Amino acid sequence: MLMLTVLIASIGIADSINPSTVVPALWLASAPRGRGLAIFTVGVFVIYLAGGLVLVFGPGPALISALHHIRGAFEHGLEAAGGVVALGFAVVMWRARGTEHSQRRPRRPHGRRSAFALGAGIMALELPTAFMYFGAISAILTAHVASTVEISLLLTYNALFVMPLVAILGIRLLAGDRAERWLLQGEAWLRRAGRVALTGVAGTAGTVLIVIGVSGLAT
Repeated sequence: MLMLTVLIASIGIADSINPSTVVPALWLASAPRGRGLAIFTVGVFVIYLAGGLVLVFGPGPALISALHHIRGAFEHGLEAAGGVVALGFAVVMWRARGTEHSQRRPRRPHGRRSAFALGAGIMALELPTAFMYFGAISAILTAHVASTVEISLLLTYNALFVMPLVAILGIRLLAGDRAERWLLQGEAWLRRAGRVALTGVAGTAGTVLIVIGVSGLAT
């Protein structure tokens, strides 16, 4: 149980450094009084947790069982196709690297509904490709633990996932308006670094998948 908890926690911490959530959080935090950031964090937490609960107590076990039975040419074809998609994404990200605008866009306060919808919408779009989350859920399911333990592990994962957002909120509340310059610099750096990192990861993963898929089809 301890090893499973450590595994889930480590994946959650790694997954929390996510430009899809951190960049919008920095953008919201740099608005007047950081309004909307807390509700945005709640939206991220609720939808990600709900998705995990649906998988664990819904089709998750059946999907994992089905994936274990995918073999042969179909498996290698999926790997090659996934590699092509990943490489295409890397090319798009690389070509768009110089399109960032240097001018600051005006920040405006967000209402509760729009901030929650932003967080919920981002996670709803990202959930189908949340491979690290799927890995954690797969580890939970294969451990065959009690339902209460499964729920507590999902809560732990999602609490760690939103920790960077909570930290940004804490900085905004403690430092007040003085934090705006730091947050803007952090957002700009994360946009640049996140784009380069995503390009590298997607390109490497795409190349590896294509090699594995094509090699499997050839043999």
